[in-house]
Amino acid sequence: MGLMKRLLLAPLLLGLITPANAVETCNFVSEYYPDVTIEIDNDKRKFGGFGVIKHKDKPMLDFATGLSNGYGGQYYVIRKLAKDIAYEDDKKSVASGKVVGMIGTQTRTTPKDKRKSGVKRIMFPNFGTGYYYSLSNYFEPEKDGRFAGRTKAMSAILGASEGFFIPDKICERFIFYGWD
Repeated sequence: MGLMKRLLLAPLLLGLITPANAVETCNFVSEYYPDVTIEIDNDKRKFGGFGVIKHKDKPMLDFATGLSNGYGGQYYVIRKLAKDIAYEDDKKSVASGKVVGMIGTQTRTTPKDKRKSGVKRIMFPNFGTGYYYSLSNYFEPEKDGRFAGRTKAMSAILGASEGFFIPDKICERFIFYGWD
């Protein structure tokens, strides 16, 4: 094949190569423990949010949120990272339940005529309790994260688990009930 034909075909062939699908992420940052974040894949083809809870950019737990069918509302599920699952019981969720989304100090039940603008925040009831009990290690007591084996990362996540997380602008789409 001549040089001219190769040069003419090169742009066509290069156009067929698709770039890697880099998924954009967004973040929720703990209100009082900013080293604890929830990074969510912002895949607009998916309705729910899937990602990881991090401490200082190190993945610590898997995270998911979405909407239940019907009147169920928004939910969350937190699990151990897949690489950390050692026993069958580890496949169970660390914590799960309803999400409390707020605009300022108001919830989704605020009547329309009383709604005010404010900072969007999200909270995960039962996250702290579930995470605390997931740290137990009966097989190696010196590594029991509730007591002697607790790390700074574990303590930070425990502190953050009882409070609010603030979304960046992109992650606001995962606060399903809001008005601003």
